[in-house]
Amino acid sequence: MAVLAALEEEAHATVSHLPRSETIGPRLSIWEGDQLVVVVGGVGKVAASLATQFVCDVFKPRCVISIGLAGALDKKAKPGQVVVATRALQHDLDARPLTQARGMIPALGIGTIPANPAVSETLLRAARYKSEDAQAGLVLTGDQIITTRAVRDALARDFPDAACLDMETASVAQVAYQNDVPWSALRVISDAADETFDLKGIIGFGVDTAANLFESIIQTVVDDL
Repeated sequence: MAVLAALEEEAHATVSHLPRSETIGPRLSIWEGDQLVVVVGGVGKVAASLATQFVCDVFKPRCVISIGLAGALDKKAKPGQVVVATRALQHDLDARPLTQARGMIPALGIGTIPANPAVSETLLRAARYKSEDAQAGLVLTGDQIITTRAVRDALARDFPDAACLDMETASVAQVAYQNDVPWSALRVISDAADETFDLKGIIGFGVDTAANLFESIIQTVVDDL
């Protein structure tokens, strides 16, 4: 199983018992155990795509899991809520008129990329042992941190079934999909995607709370995936 994170703060608990890999990637931080490879690839869609393709080519994983922090779309969502991806879509991709709708990928003819149901269900079961309000749903990805209510609410209107916002999942999903590698994502809500955004506080939350959630859930499922 391969786990991909954007920031080392998100992955530090997961890699705490893993040795550094001898494999050298393109500016990637890699840890490797018997059944688990963890890669910190950087923030954003290009970084996530590069890391995912490298992992698929070099490690041939059974499945790929994207982990990290996420902004909430639901006003009722609270920091610490776990979201497991069942689908992912790039909200900032708009190739119309080449495509019929915003988010569609011209080369694939689809916008929403489905996660592997078995992987998502396994993650969700494990997540619900750690967080009773864990939910599964659509993850929206874009190359921007959403810090205004106006932008957040517009995305919520455009994609009413979306569960959260991030900057990597849909890129990991597309690369995994095109490589026929099962994928899903594990995201923890860190902020309300509005004017209350506090970078220092969010990074601290990632180090202390989210990272431990990721580690606990991944260790629960690593033998099954």
